[in-house]
Amino acid sequence: MTEPLERRPLPPRRERPQPRPDLLDSPAVARPAVARAAGARPDARPMRMLLGLTGVAALSALVTTIAAPPAPSQITTSVAEVQAVPSAPVTHVTRYVQLKPGQTAPPSAQVQAAPAATPRVVVVTTTRQSGKP
Repeated sequence: MTEPLERRPLPPRRERPQPRPDLLDSPAVARPAVARAAGARPDARPMRMLLGLTGVAALSALVTTIAAPPAPSQITTSVAEVQAVPSAPVTHVTRYVQLKPGQTAPPSAQVQAAPAATPRVVVVTTTRQSGKP
């Protein structure tokens, strides 16, 4: 078996007060129960009333905001000449899309035929050194 590790000594215990010897002699003697006087507590009714009235006021404000129609505005209308503001030039963007075989263009699109492909010329040169074309 292994030896236990060295441990620090425990701190000394606090001394408990010893019971009084006169009470130890007569264990059957009943002590009268001492009733503590209840401490004076503040009255909670005013605070409850305040909280209740605050809740009613908040609920009334919410209901009024949600349910009441908006008040008519008192704005007077007058006829005034409004000058047209010159508009900024509009930039039109033309977007070209290539359709795949079998696709159709949208109904409002203008279809342009694809330009004909230019023929490619391939030049084959044979050299005499390799003898292959």
